[in-house]
Amino acid sequence: MKSKTRIHYANRLEPVLQWLASHPDAAPELYHLADLACLSPYHFHRVYRALMGETVNATMLRLRMHQASVDLAGARSMQQVAQRAGYTSQAAFNRAFGAVFGMPPGRYRHARSRPFNPQELGMYPTTIESFAGASLVTLAHSGDYQQIGMTFDRLFLLASSRELIGPATRSFGVYYDDPDQVPVDQLRARAGVTLPDERDVDTAVFEPFSLPATPCAVLEYIGPYSEIEAAYHWLFSEWLPASGYETRDFPMWEEYVNDPKVTPAAELKTRIYLPLV
Repeated sequence: MKSKTRIHYANRLEPVLQWLASHPDAAPELYHLADLACLSPYHFHRVYRALMGETVNATMLRLRMHQASVDLAGARSMQQVAQRAGYTSQAAFNRAFGAVFGMPPGRYRHARSRPFNPQELGMYPTTIESFAGASLVTLAHSGDYQQIGMTFDRLFLLASSRELIGPATRSFGVYYDDPDQVPVDQLRARAGVTLPDERDVDTAVFEPFSLPATPCAVLEYIGPYSEIEAAYHWLFSEWLPASGYETRDFPMWEEYVNDPKVTPAAELKTRIYLPLV
């Protein structure tokens, strides 16, 4: 597929991703999605799979299983969590959730509902590294940090169509606010990927952003994104007070080492960067 053609189709699919992100509980209807993309319903699914690397159903399964893992930390009943994930059968939901998270939803809920105890969690591997800096192309994300996955899907769709994605591409999320202190609808973040050398940024589509060259405390977290706040709590309540370091006046960022489309949730690897003076 020629570059201009890829950009053309990527631009057509972006409204579809925006609709899927804002309607996670809805059942996607072929003719509606095809209409959003201005594509024939006879060809929509093939175009989507070719550019996204997965089917619409696979995208929705990722979204819904992630949302279910977040819901399990709240007050919704197990039946309500299953229904929001698109399952009328509790048994079917249990099987699907277990395949993604490696444990049934009941056991996952029990683990998530316990109060945070840094001593019980033990230590997360944390090292001091000299970050070399990085130039990114980004899309802004506002609202719940747990919903940034679809912003990354849009970013990869638009960046790959412009041949900005390659074997050396690194993926970063930049988070400006503390979700324990700032209302969810006011949270600000960026989804970003590294910009290849000597490539210009299409500022009509992306926002350029630079991560500084700076020393950082780097915490390596392995597990579902929905549980990552425990690592942040440990970093600030245990590691930082004992470290002797001062934080830099710059937001934290995360680097996503493996692909959530093909990696089980329990094996997702995230590097959390705390910039230091």
